[in-house]
Amino acid sequence: MEIDTKDETSQEAVHELLMQRDFLLQLRKVDQLMLSQVACSMNPIAYVEQMIGSIGELFPNNLKVCVLTCDQELTQWRVINYQDWPSLGDALGNVSRVPQSLATFVASPSRAFARESNVATRADWERWQECLGDYSIDSCDLVSIQDGQKNWFTFCLFSPKFVTEIEQRMHYWALEQVLHSLPSWVKSMVIRCQTDATLQQHTNAVTGLLQPHSFAKALDMMLRDARRYFQRLAFVSVLVNEEAEEDELKLLSDILRDTLRDNDLLANVSDHEFVMAMRISQLDDGPVVAQKVQSALLKADPNQVSVLSGGVKIGVALYPEQANHDKLYFASVAAANAVTESVGFRLEYYGKFVKDLDEAYGD
Repeated sequence: MEIDTKDETSQEAVHELLMQRDFLLQLRKVDQLMLSQVACSMNPIAYVEQMIGSIGELFPNNLKVCVLTCDQELTQWRVINYQDWPSLGDALGNVSRVPQSLATFVASPSRAFARESNVATRADWERWQECLGDYSIDSCDLVSIQDGQKNWFTFCLFSPKFVTEIEQRMHYWALEQVLHSLPSWVKSMVIRCQTDATLQQHTNAVTGLLQPHSFAKALDMMLRDARRYFQRLAFVSVLVNEEAEEDELKLLSDILRDTLRDNDLLANVSDHEFVMAMRISQLDDGPVVAQKVQSALLKADPNQVSVLSGGVKIGVALYPEQANHDKLYFASVAAANAVTESVGFRLEYYGKFVKDLDEAYGD
């Protein structure tokens, strides 16, 4: 009899592990689906509705999902999937009041997750109990994520009471996996929305310089003209060893902008990297461009732009020696990284990093 009991327990454990494996495989498919929707720049509300639908498919009979949005001050609440919860708010999903424990959780971002038990009988959930009673709700798991405008997405995952212990254990194990996936799904959407907004901007809000994607488009046009009219171009990378603060970044941008002529290009790739592109008449103009940039940086007041004291490396690549944007960029960065002085420049010329062309031909 004891052996039979052990065998039965072992079989139950194996069965539970297989169920967990199958659930994780389904969850990974949802991960892939959500990432594909992010890649397609799906509308945020449609994206959240897709999340709700996917969670419903993972828990077809024993989970109800309610997603609320609210402002930073927690004063304006709305149910996104209001058609699933018609009695919680008005015809547009606006909710006049939410349970106090829910609002307290959202107002405490240090708490990643929360579980509210016995919500069907709790006094602070009284206004929602009529709706919750329709689904025999017992507990509510909460996770809240902030978007790019500091509004909150709050996911309320409602579960019923379970008859057996194994059913309850399996349900809450699976629910925990979803709770840990939700923040990454929402943050992926938020980052994509922020990226899309940036791509619609032509210049950087702080420096006034071209955004990298705008620089790339303008450089492609410059390269096209250079091929057509047999022109030369110089591509310059300026690397600062330390990331600049916002004020210093603006001053540094102004210094570099003063070295440009009309129709030259300048962008900041990051807080410590700038790229420039300009037309030149002849090969010998390459070192002249680098010296001009170096002189401008050396004249800057180190008290105003302290990052310059950490060192500045300037690299120059040339077209047509390097045939496209990527090759020009990689060659100029490699040339900059070959600089050994605190402030200096190198010219990339057929795989050599030199200070002038005489040095290139000297070997």
